Amino acid sequence: MQQDPNSRPATGYPYPYPPQQPAPPSNGYPPNPATAYPYQNHNPHPYHAPHPNPRAILFRRLFTAFTVFLLILGLILFIFFLVVRPQLPTVHITSLSVSNFTVSDNRLAGNWDLRLQFRNPNSKMSLRYEAVTCDLRYDRVSLAETRLQPFDLGTKEQAPVNGTLSVAGTYVDGRLVDSIGKERGSKGSVEFDLRVVSLVSFRYGVYRRRRYVTVYCDDVAVGVAGNSSSGNMVGSIKRCKPY
Repeated sequence: MQQDPNSRPATGYPYPYPPQQPAPPSNGYPPNPATAYPYQNHNPHPYHAPHPNPRAILFRRLFTAFTVFLLILGLILFIFFLVVRPQLPTVHITSLSVSNFTVSDNRLAGNWDLRLQFRNPNSKMSLRYEAVTCDLRYDRVSLAETRLQPFDLGTKEQAPVNGTLSVAGTYVDGRLVDSIGKERGSKGSVEFDLRVVSLVSFRYGVYRRRRYVTVYCDDVAVGVAGNSSSGNMVGSIKRCKPY
């Protein structure tokens, strides 16, 4: 039987198209098998980023705010002290005399009268002295102690402060007695040390700062000959060291 050249395929049967080939890569190399087919995620539970803890965020913000507050406060204090520049007071011992001074049989007696000159070097801060105690020493051994009256010092002001220290027949070490005797015999004087401790209030407007200030007056020579029981400070005014 001769086949009709215009015949068409029977209905219900697909036309056998050739399989579609992938386009060659532009770089001329064969495709990578690992990337030939797209990756499909078969995980039924997709990943979600964890939510931040509100309490941790609050603590972090509080810590940041507190750090900023401390930095600002430190800057304010630095500028304040840079402008005000608080200084320790200057102290001079202007006189020191002794009477009824005796050292014998490991017993020491004497009355010391002293005068100190306090000066406030600050131009913007006033000073208030409280609980002022004065200690008389020889060779680091305390001989007598007294308490001085409180007082105030305005800016750039100065004021004298008087005090008396007494000791009557107190026991001292034999080494101390020998040292005082040798010093009186060789120099005709005895060097005493004074220590003044006070609670000082630095005041500037509403600002108040209290701290203990210690003043040392070292090696204050008092002329006391071997056969005398009284004497006065040798030399002129002596400056003390505040700490």
